[in-house]
Amino acid sequence: MLNNKKVEIMSKIALYEHGEGKETLKLNRYLKDDYTSVKLLSSVPLGVLTALLIAALIFCLDADWPLILYSTIGGTKTVLLLVGAFVVFVALYSLFSFYMFRLKYDRHRGNLRRYGLNLKRLDTIYTEEAQNEQTDKFSK
Repeated sequence: MLNNKKVEIMSKIALYEHGEGKETLKLNRYLKDDYTSVKLLSSVPLGVLTALLIAALIFCLDADWPLILYSTIGGTKTVLLLVGAFVVFVALYSLFSFYMFRLKYDRHRGNLRRYGLNLKRLDTIYTEEAQNEQTDKFSK
């Protein structure tokens, strides 16, 4: 006989596994710190590339600004200022990435809790059905 509650829970589990759960179930392999570290390591090169692209865009808009900066504050200070701005930008980008990946992990962990509860409910239903079958066998 068909158990409607079991079918409902199995449908929820299947929808989750084939939809949002694809990414979330991969995330389940990591601890929070490991996940954020791995993602941060992959986002730092993107931060460097972004900083370089922004510098290139600014240079394309006004190609004279490095020369003006060089003539007003000197060569060493200009290089230090540009390198410092680059390092600060990459550090802020990395900090923002770190924060966003931690939020993403926390959000997905909540979804995994609901998924786990549905699996427990399904297991409980199967256990109850097995116990009922056992009692039916003994009563005959």
